[in-house]
Amino acid sequence: MKKSLIYILALSAGLFSCEPYKDLQEAADSELVLKRDNDAIPATTTISADDVVYSSKTVAQNEIPSFLSEKYRANVYTDSKIIEVEYTVVQQSLAPKNFLDDDDYASVGNEFCKEDAGWVQNDTINIADADKEIMLTSDDYNFVGQKYGNFSSSDYDEGVYNGYTYDSRLDAMISDILQNFRNEDRTKSISVIFDVYKEGLDTLVYTADSVKGCAYQFLPSDNIEDKITGIFNNNNPDQLSDSQISAVYKVGEINGEISEHTEFFQKQTTGSWVMITSADLVHEYDTLQDADYTAFGFKYPNFSSSTPQENYLPRFLASKHAYAQEGDNYRMVYNYYTGGVTVMDIAEYKFEDMQWVLTAPISEETVSSDKFKYTHSSESNTGEWKVSLAAVITLTQADYELTGDGKYSNFSSYDDKEGEYPEGTQVDNIIDAKINHILLTNYSQYNKLDQEASVSFEYYDGVRSTKTRSYIYNTTTTNWDVQ
Repeated sequence: MKKSLIYILALSAGLFSCEPYKDLQEAADSELVLKRDNDAIPATTTISADDVVYSSKTVAQNEIPSFLSEKYRANVYTDSKIIEVEYTVVQQSLAPKNFLDDDDYASVGNEFCKEDAGWVQNDTINIADADKEIMLTSDDYNFVGQKYGNFSSSDYDEGVYNGYTYDSRLDAMISDILQNFRNEDRTKSISVIFDVYKEGLDTLVYTADSVKGCAYQFLPSDNIEDKITGIFNNNNPDQLSDSQISAVYKVGEINGEISEHTEFFQKQTTGSWVMITSADLVHEYDTLQDADYTAFGFKYPNFSSSTPQENYLPRFLASKHAYAQEGDNYRMVYNYYTGGVTVMDIAEYKFEDMQWVLTAPISEETVSSDKFKYTHSSESNTGEWKVSLAAVITLTQADYELTGDGKYSNFSSYDDKEGEYPEGTQVDNIIDAKINHILLTNYSQYNKLDQEASVSFEYYDGVRSTKTRSYIYNTTTTNWDVQ
């Protein structure tokens, strides 16, 4: 019995004594996984145009970090890692006539929203279960400005009603009818029957709720030139220098009369857009007349989806400008019928290789590269990529010579600590002080606010290796701080 007890105790002690070794093994395995994930991140990668193309470098810089985060896992070893990404941009050659949209106005603070008592669609209530049923009459349609006693299929979509944009123009009109024309009981659910052009009757159920609409326009007090140039600078960073376009925009007080205006803008070599006058335009304009459309065999003086302008304008130019010279440029102003209305539009053509070629609006693919930095959050143990404007620098022989390390062209473990550099100046880390000296002297073009630098250098601590450290320029101290 005594021997058995001793044996059991010995066995138990042996089992418990294995736990530290097990913990060490698990820690080592975990460390290997982290290092493996870090090593899996390449220095360069390419996003194929078959997978995705981007409309501008700005869009790419916003979206690629998420793409990288899904592909490569972050951990403590990946802090400040740099990856260079090559991707494809479909560079837009802007339409010569550029209509500002709701997103444009909102981007410069010109979104004006209101929320009123109204009625909203409620698809949780069956039509047969609604408290009341009504069919819209000609008086209802007239109240919301529908001349022909029906709605259209496009009214289901987002649209403008009484100067405000709603998620559904149809819902906004029916809400106005129920709230302000019929004054329906807001405690009841109402089944509304209405007519849709070419599609017949439809029925939707509405209940009382608040309705939100937003107006998008410039105010008369706005500095419109600054706002439009801001929009173009943000939306069209890759547009070629000297490009000229016209901007069509709306101006008016909220709930007041809205007027439409057109101004011309040009992309400068500095990269910014500026307003110009019509006298500064370099293109000749040719406007189609009613007789031209008749000559095309059209019943109405306009193009449409069934008679696209690109099938006619090159031949029209060839006929009218029989003696055109290489490089001649014309902008054709024409009418186009769409969505029940006729709008005026512009296309730009250039005479090349004995034919008229559309030059705007077009899209062309260009290949771009950006460097992205990997950052790791120790709190959440997750990482994310962010755009890095870091200058990626590998120290050269001249750099090492500047700090007195030219003999071996490396720094050593003796430098990776507190000390003096230059002699007589106490510093927290000699290597950082030397790199600060190198950046300030040999790379002075980067000495500007918030500029980052990723510096790779040779390091010797018994074996030679390459290390990388990240720095950011501090305009207050005029030095490079370790990140």
